[in-house]
Parts: sequence; C-alpha cells; structure tokens
Amino acid sequence: MAAAPLSAGGDDAWQKELFKARAQKDVEFKTSETSPMAGRERLTIPAGEKSFILARAGQLSVSPKAGAGAAFAVVFRGGEWFWDDAAPGVECRSEDKAVAVKSETLPLGCLFRVGNLSLAAYPGPETLALIVFDPKRPQLSAFEHLLYYPPDPRYVVKARLEKFAEQPKMRVTTTRKLEKTFYRYGLVHFRLDGRDLTLAALKTSLEGPDSRTLFIPFKDATNGGETYEVGRFLDVPEPANSEFVLDFNRCYNPLCNYSPAYNCPLPPLENILNVGIPAGEKTYPHEEHH
Repeated sequence: MAAAPLSAGGDDAWQKELFKARAQKDVEFKTSETSPMAGRERLTIPAGEKSFILARAGQLSVSPKAGAGAAFAVVFRGGEWFWDDAAPGVECRSEDKAVAVKSETLPLGCLFRVGNLSLAAYPGPETLALIVFDPKRPQLSAFEHLLYYPPDPRYVVKARLEKFAEQPKMRVTTTRKLEKTFYRYGLVHFRLDGRDLTLAALKTSLEGPDSRTLFIPFKDATNGGETYEVGRFLDVPEPANSEFVLDFNRCYNPLCNYSPAYNCPLPPLENILNVGIPAGEKTYPHEEHH
C-alpha cells in the first residue's frame, strides 16, 4: 500500500490540524489541574475496612485509623467504593459536579481537593488508586512543550482492519508490574517502507463510548533512543468499514513517561515491530535531564 491522501485539503491542512492538536495538548499539560506533569505520587488502598487519607505538612499517607491531619476516608463495601468523614474544606467533584458524601459511589476519575493538592480516584474491584497532583511539582513549572518529530506524510498509511469473530479478554502487563484487562478486537494490516506489517487492535470496553475507539500500543526500533523506551500508543476511531488511514504522526507516549504516579500497559509481544517509526511524539526528558 502506498501512503494515503492526507486530507481533502492537502498537506497544508493536514499539518495545520496536527500542529493545532499538539498545541492544545501543550496547553492542557501546562494549565490543567490534573496535568500529568503535576502527577506527584500514587496512593494504593486495598479493598477492606475504612481507610483514612492523612495530610501533614503537604505529605499524604494512608492509615486504618483517624489521626492528626485526617482529610477524608474511603471504604469498600458491597463491591463498591464510597467516601465519608471529610474534614472541613475537602470536596469531591466529578465532571465539575459535587459528589454527595456517603450517598454515592466514587465515580471513575472523580477529584478530591485537599489543600492545594488534587487527588484523582480510580476505583477497582481490589484496590482504589489515588493519583496525587501537586501544582508545585517542579516538572510542571519547568514544562514548556512536548517533543515531536516534524510531521511526515510517509507515516500516514492506508490500513485494513481485520475484526476477530470473537473478542476475547486479554491481560496486559503494566509498568507497575500489575495487569490491565483489554479486549483483543482485531488485526490492523498496513505497509510501511516496503514491508507488510501487522498490529493488534485492542479495546478497553465493548460497550459505551470507549467501545468506539481502537487502542493500539506498539513498540518500534526507535524506542529507548529518540522515543520512550516503554513504547507508544495510538487511538483510532473504529472505521465504518475495514479500510482506514493510520497516522503514526498521532502516536503519543504513555503517561508514565511524565510521572511515576501512573500505571501504563506495556505493548503485547505481537505489537513489537522491528522497524523504526520516526514519527509522532518523542520521549520527554526525565528528571535527571532537567
């Protein structure tokens, strides 16, 4: 397959759209309350009795008992996570709406505010993860922009989606040596630099809004050099038919490139390519490089 047409407006329109998306992401990373650059740490609370989040001198900890600095408590019951016993001034929001104390389960990604810190909650069947965002994290104040290869139409290719008759669940190892569950949805076939290549397309869900997006984590020969050693990701709207355009200029880094607070899936072995794809996002400097 040859390189696909970039857009109806030609190369200039395609590049403008790409640069606009990159600029918007830079603004979000610089200004968002939950910018990955502000991700300071991760608190993991096992399912069980009530746990208290303590805040002392800007430091957070988890305790089975209410003590000095107790900001709020969470509890796991009936297979769901709840919160209560909030100290004055502590709030919990979900999509800019307040979450009622005790009366509602914790929505995915709901945000606690404790002093100048924000804690995003990610409830699961075995643990509750709280990602702590600190507006004073040095990496946030030092951030100017993410790093990319220049737009390159050679890495915009025609592709074909081969859906599986069944979409089995698969467990994917993560950067924190845990596992995440995905659905193995199909194979994406494409041609790059004269070679026929294939990547597995996954889905996080087969129902709801997330079911309309193909998740393609992959590694290539640039990883560990100009690009992030763990690999990179592509999110592609599921095509109406089997033919679609795969744009590697849109690939991005796992959030764990920016902060140790995240738990990122590793590309499965079948998605490790032995060719280099110098397109899309480059690795972002780590702390020792600042």
